[in-house]
Amino acid sequence: MIEYKNGIHIKDLLFWLDAKKKTDFSFISHAHIDHVARHKEILATEETKALYEHRLGKVKAITLGYHIPKKVKGIKVELFPSGHILGSAQILLDLAGTRIVYTGDFKLRKSLTAKRGEIKKCDILIMESTFGLPRYVFPPAEEIYYRIIDFVEKALNQRKVPVILAYSLGKAQESIKLLGDKGFRLSLHGTVYNLVKIYEEFGVKFKNYEKYHPENLKGKVLITPPWTRNHKMVQELPHKRIAFLTGWGMDNGAKYSFRADEVFPLSDHADFKELLEYAKESNPEKIYVVHGFKEFVEHLKKLGFDAEELNEGTRFDKNFNKEILVNYDLFR
Repeated sequence: MIEYKNGIHIKDLLFWLDAKKKTDFSFISHAHIDHVARHKEILATEETKALYEHRLGKVKAITLGYHIPKKVKGIKVELFPSGHILGSAQILLDLAGTRIVYTGDFKLRKSLTAKRGEIKKCDILIMESTFGLPRYVFPPAEEIYYRIIDFVEKALNQRKVPVILAYSLGKAQESIKLLGDKGFRLSLHGTVYNLVKIYEEFGVKFKNYEKYHPENLKGKVLITPPWTRNHKMVQELPHKRIAFLTGWGMDNGAKYSFRADEVFPLSDHADFKELLEYAKESNPEKIYVVHGFKEFVEHLKKLGFDAEELNEGTRFDKNFNKEILVNYDLFR
């Protein structure tokens, strides 16, 4: 009934879920580049459509707000918040009384720039499991925020430029909201700056930022994508302290792996506890797991769930690892 092949497809459904190759029609859960393609038509929130078009150009779209049931291609659907980034959405599909939820990427924790993720009861759950191992339980958000602020303050007191490496769409805006509201002056890489402007169009307010100018960094925090780590804008700074924002910061040796002075586990994905919470509260008869560790399926089975890894053939490409995250910003 449900298959993974360059995205998720449900038998007899006239559209795809986060198709990774061009289709006639696909639901787009959010605008990160590993979840989109140049489709002929999409279903998405208004925010996701705007971010999608910023990256891929104009597209024919059916847009829905959260919690507004609607028939799309003959199927009753409803979008609801995933907590991942601005406009990110989960989708509930009602197929002749069978409730199917596809989470896309999600988190249930507090976010400064996105609506908090929600859980819905369903019969079939298709969920991500990026951090589906017990060691990936993130510290409380307030603790991470404090550590980031403390890093910035200490760097500035040492007359060094604090450099925050954060993905252009999502974590960059979280860090800008956090630090700008605390009164720090921010210098933003152009890709980050342009996406901030889209966030502001949808009511997210930011303070104390400007577009990056190399001659004007004194007393400012530089927020830039990870792929610029080897670019002269970072490499040639004579006095700097570098922090990387990623959930993989929970791993031992993260500072060495990411070549940073500090790595803070600020993530826009659910951690292990949240993944289990979602499974328990949604209480499905069947769970399909994508985008993560196959061991998570075994955890679900031990809890009594009928769980299965959903992938091409039955293996989802999970080579989405730290090396990729360091060397290329997938979310430019």
